Amino acid sequence: MKVTSTIITKVAEATSENGSYNLEYSIMDGVLERVQTTVFKPSTTEQRIAVGSIYYDRGSVTINMPFNPDMAKYVADATTQIESILSEVATIAAEAE
Repeated sequence: MKVTSTIITKVAEATSENGSYNLEYSIMDGVLERVQTTVFKPSTTEQRIAVGSIYYDRGSVTINMPFNPDMAKYVADATTQIESILSEVATIAAEAE
């Protein structure tokens, strides 16, 4: 059997003052392919209310949520999270060389 590629899928959680986030991302052959971020409103209870999703797919971003005044905050948080993942992937790739 010949392995032709390696795909790593990770699941993470993040929280900010703007909300909480569930992230699932895939790295294929050392390149970040996809990040799916589910956005939840800030909450002090265990009941979380989903706001929408933000997707990163090979450098492009798609937002799937109703228009609301807090949307820019969620996108800013997702941008920070994706940049962090990209940095992690770059570090791992550099170590592998």
